[in-house]
Amino acid sequence: MRIIIAGAGEVGIHLAKLLSREKQDIVLMDEDEEKLNALDSDFDLMTVTASPTSIAGLKEAKVENADLFIAVTPIESCNITACILAGNMKA
Repeated sequence: MRIIIAGAGEVGIHLAKLLSREKQDIVLMDEDEEKLNALDSDFDLMTVTASPTSIAGLKEAKVENADLFIAVTPIESCNITACILAGNMKA
């Protein structure tokens, strides 16, 4: 299953770790490249440095191929917007 997680905060990182252990195809999106670089080497997942509310960022993450899109940024309006955009892009 291809899962995109938007937000590399505590919740996003925890989900990414758990799901990568379950052999899921995980893509973790965040605007903070340093957070993503630290995780990329420790876990079997792909990272995308982009805003989850950016259409270009969602295209880079290949949201149209996702089976599940999870938005867990600290900003609720960002989560809602990201989910609406992902849904409109056929995630």
